[in-house]
Amino acid sequence: MHLVVVSARHTAAQARTTVDSALELDPGASVHVLDVDGTYTAAGPERVLTLPFGDLTLSEVHRLAARSEPDETLEALRPRAVRALAASLPPGTVLVSARPGVLLRAIPTPLLAAAGVHGIGLAARCRAPLPADGTHPDQVDLAERGSYSTAIVAVRGDATDALADWASAATTGVQARWADAAAARLPGAVATELVVLSAWSVGPQSRVTGPDPLLLDGEAVHVVDLSSISPSAPWLLDPSLPPAPRARLSDHAVLAALTGAVGARQARLEETGPEAAWSLRHTADGLLLDEALRRALDAQDAPDPFDPAQARALLDWLTSPSSADGLGRYLSSLRSVRPDLVAAFPAVPGADTPGYLAWVAAHAVADGQPEPLVRSALDAARPSLVAPPSGRPVPGVTVLGFLRGGLGIGESARLLTEGLEAAGVPYATVSVDRHMVSVLRTPGVTGAAVSTRRFDTSVLCVNADLTPAVAAECAAVLDRTYRIGMWYWEVEDFPVSQHGGFASVDEVWVATDFVRDAIAPRSPVPVVTVTPPLPQRRALPTRSRADLHLPDGPLLLFSFDHLSTLERKNPIGVLDAFSRAVPPGSGPTLVLKSINAEQRPADAERLRLAVADRPDVLLLEDFLSPDDRDSLVAACDVYVSLHRSEGLGLTMAEAMAWGKPVIATGYSGNLQFMSHENSYLVPWTPGTIPADAAPYPAGGRWAEPDLDAAAALIRRVLDDPAEAVARGHRAAADIARLHSPQAAGERVAARLDALRARRRVAATLPAVSSIARRARLRLGR
Repeated sequence: MHLVVVSARHTAAQARTTVDSALELDPGASVHVLDVDGTYTAAGPERVLTLPFGDLTLSEVHRLAARSEPDETLEALRPRAVRALAASLPPGTVLVSARPGVLLRAIPTPLLAAAGVHGIGLAARCRAPLPADGTHPDQVDLAERGSYSTAIVAVRGDATDALADWASAATTGVQARWADAAAARLPGAVATELVVLSAWSVGPQSRVTGPDPLLLDGEAVHVVDLSSISPSAPWLLDPSLPPAPRARLSDHAVLAALTGAVGARQARLEETGPEAAWSLRHTADGLLLDEALRRALDAQDAPDPFDPAQARALLDWLTSPSSADGLGRYLSSLRSVRPDLVAAFPAVPGADTPGYLAWVAAHAVADGQPEPLVRSALDAARPSLVAPPSGRPVPGVTVLGFLRGGLGIGESARLLTEGLEAAGVPYATVSVDRHMVSVLRTPGVTGAAVSTRRFDTSVLCVNADLTPAVAAECAAVLDRTYRIGMWYWEVEDFPVSQHGGFASVDEVWVATDFVRDAIAPRSPVPVVTVTPPLPQRRALPTRSRADLHLPDGPLLLFSFDHLSTLERKNPIGVLDAFSRAVPPGSGPTLVLKSINAEQRPADAERLRLAVADRPDVLLLEDFLSPDDRDSLVAACDVYVSLHRSEGLGLTMAEAMAWGKPVIATGYSGNLQFMSHENSYLVPWTPGTIPADAAPYPAGGRWAEPDLDAAAALIRRVLDDPAEAVARGHRAAADIARLHSPQAAGERVAARLDALRARRRVAATLPAVSSIARRARLRLGR
């Protein structure tokens, strides 16, 4: 068997596991690895190929990588590598091309035989119709991606037409259509007896047994397609598919064990892999090759972005204005890949050019565009940005936010209006749900303004990254007002990706001193701690444990939103501490309540796998009505949050309002209302934010809660319920006394009064606020 694999830095570990599986299966196999960037670590017997190879030159691969995503680049190189290698082998030799991460469990004889006869051998994605049961993949996915997988393809070396067709399709990104067309033209090329275990072939009713031999519904598996699995998160077979996977590892223990072992092996290989000679993701100057940059570079005269000697020429080429629109290639490309920008600024070139450049200055860097490139492009375009406001609104506050949403920041906006109401401050509300990811809507909140008057102060209860977009959409509401951003942030460092919001506000309010200490050092505007009202205990809910399908016995609860990131919220830490404190079947139950699991399918599946062997852990993923949510909190005996960092921590405050003892990490925003007197605080040590915890900056600091100490506190609360009840009563009293709508509203009103007094003094001066805001806009700060 001749096997060909194409590898680069981001797939080198996967390529090695593919090679290992082939050599373990057939020690005499002839294995070839095209190492694109010098990062493949050889197992020993395989032949490692480097560029140039055959008719493939390094400059040609650079041109391909400049306009393609890294995975697309490797896919385009696969048929080229097969063709180049076939030229050195006897005519009629069959070669197998496998995507990195494909594992061979048996010699793919049906595939080799099909290629020997027909020139190519193809594998069907699935051998039975896909059900229409709401899971994925389904028939629509099959129609979009093609009926035949290109994860593994066999080609006879002298089948020049087939190789040419494949190479053309791979270069233009239409491999699926090529495979479908080839199968239609040569039905015998489909290896119908080949058994492939993948996200397409496994469902809830499938029987996966093994591992030796590995069987799918009683048949020996030839190929396991793990090419889409991330080495650091091996709990989704194919995260590129829509949410609600049909093939869930939590349903198949043998497959879960296999992917877990492979993922761990790949993670170890990644740690020891060599540095790349060049990066497929960045230019030689370190600029991230995003969609806008790749589109700009898809031009014949583009300098080589991977050649350090051409870095200066590349920057000039991207930013120099053209005579056609006055913009450089990069700014034109950035607009062209963003339908929202095309819709907002249709007359570019033309009347909308200054407005588009103003948007770039204020928001492009915060949206993730490379700052050096944005600055150079703006300098070259020389934008003119002027928009002086005028008029004098009346005293009062307009609150803009996710007023109909189930997000924590939406709840905070609603609580702020309760404080304004309690303090007698006139206010209006404007809901901005268009920017909301959470699908929950809270009944009873209309989102309509409660007053037709224009108030002199606006509070934007959206986070910093969304502030520019909301401010642009609500410009008429915000005009001639003092703009306050009510922002939340959850870690100690406030990165540049969040700084774009500063240009849209005159002041920032934060709920806790922790958030203030993160934002203030980076802010050109005042940052003030103004804690909104915290949740208060409502009327006793009518739903019982039985109504909620909850068991008897002590109940521990943790609630979280997947959109707030699994790493930060740390439900797996809660699970680990519970497991250390509570023997299985001893009576207590842990409830992990989440929302937005469908928005983070990989994290959701990771958590499902973690709880799979604990029948005393309930994972609730459905949205609950407000009454059911209150009933759940009221029913629990203990609330546990072993977060790594929090901006505020509304779920902890809510549990305290209900008089529940709360065990929580003694770090970050929750210390605004928690103490050793009213809570059980868990000690912690400094931890490092990992790379997969976006939007939080990798390498920053957060807490690693002491899980043994947390387990001891869980045991203490369970063993001494009288002490726990007393501490819960103290917590409820503190929340009611210090953080009621009345108490918080008075603090808000005092700050508003101070601001108006300051503005009365400033009214005798030039338009200071407007000038300052425009200056920040020019600087993009």
